[in-house]
Amino acid sequence: MYFLYSILLVLWGILLIPALLYKAWRRGTYLPGLSQRMGRLPDGLRFDGRATIWFHSCSVGETLSLEPLIRYLYQRFPEARFVCSTITQTGQQVAVQRFAAYGEKNTFYFPIDFASVAGRVLDWIRPAMIVIIDTEIWPNTLHQAHRRGIPVMLVNGRISSASFRYYRRARPLLRRVFQNYRALLMQTADDASRITQMGAPRDKVFVTGNIKIDRELPDAKTEEGLFNSLDEAFGFSRLNAPLIVAGSTHAGEEQMLLKALRQIRQESGLQQTKLLLAPRHPERFQDVIRLAEQSGFKVRRRTGGPGGDAGAEVLILDTIGELAAVYRFASVAFVGGTLVRHGGHSIMEPALYSKATVIGPSAENFRQIVDEFRAQGGLRQISAGQEEPELQFQQLLDVFLELLQNAKERERLGKAAFSVLERNRGTTQRTGEMIAAVFEEMSRR
Repeated sequence: MYFLYSILLVLWGILLIPALLYKAWRRGTYLPGLSQRMGRLPDGLRFDGRATIWFHSCSVGETLSLEPLIRYLYQRFPEARFVCSTITQTGQQVAVQRFAAYGEKNTFYFPIDFASVAGRVLDWIRPAMIVIIDTEIWPNTLHQAHRRGIPVMLVNGRISSASFRYYRRARPLLRRVFQNYRALLMQTADDASRITQMGAPRDKVFVTGNIKIDRELPDAKTEEGLFNSLDEAFGFSRLNAPLIVAGSTHAGEEQMLLKALRQIRQESGLQQTKLLLAPRHPERFQDVIRLAEQSGFKVRRRTGGPGGDAGAEVLILDTIGELAAVYRFASVAFVGGTLVRHGGHSIMEPALYSKATVIGPSAENFRQIVDEFRAQGGLRQISAGQEEPELQFQQLLDVFLELLQNAKERERLGKAAFSVLERNRGTTQRTGEMIAAVFEEMSRR
């Protein structure tokens, strides 16, 4: 089975080569961390005698969600070594920034899932255990870890309804792969049910909640430098005008948001309203800047340096890992990936700042959380999909106008959203205790 999987992986990689070369040409860069992805890690990651936990996350959101969990485990095991891998370049940048306090040069790119490559990395790091955030299933890495007696825990597991339809077809293969996990900690009962139907042993599946809910509000003192830097770049403290912060936006959404901004600025009392766009993918920064300028707006970008155009109507956050802090300055927040069929992104970051939040109809990736926020009156969700663009735009415009003109309703929505987070806290500790029990067991060996 693993041999056939490896053959298919090679064929898939060959098919991807043209797309990777095109992206590299368009960005003017090569595939980052290629040598690390092939299993050649720097000396700083070689096993140094300390019991080691290897954390793996895919991209920015998953990496940020690791913060409270790693902090909890570091307090429990200050003598342990913590190393972190990611797949995307943006995730790697965030990991380097956020986890430097837990060790020097302790981040790297996740290896390509060939048995020989995975084995080389495992023998180099020699982790006592591996913790994988969200649902990433790498058969060869799991198999090689199992052969070496290294327990692997899946944390914050989630199986969307769309993914489940595909995964379920591979049940005979997945049943064997799931045997390599020590435990699968799922976000919800639905996720637990789906992964057992995919072949996971019931005695290894637990419902622990969503660790992203436990992300703490940034401390005003420790984050003061970041807040000041953002304020200097965008002039937030001098705006004296409504600000819509649209985070994690995708192609097709910025155009609608810019159109809405134009309409909003024609309303009495809202003529100075500004829009901050934070595209989900860095390679789109320049495209979004060009789109805003072609729409007739002046643009001010984060990397443009202090003292940018104070008259800019559109602000562009063209950096990684700062979106959560920017929500602090929002009058109204919009979370992207929801007007288009992408499944949505986390609504918990604006909720941390008690911000009134608006999303589109596509929220499959966070269905349970969205349902709870909506039930508690902590969210506004428009219903029209992208197949009805005119109706979708009108609904989006109407909700923006209502919230921008009604401070009491914004405050009510924000408080309700924050209360949902408060009621659901504790996932990090539950998850951390289960990881700690396995780590202590392995450390005694």
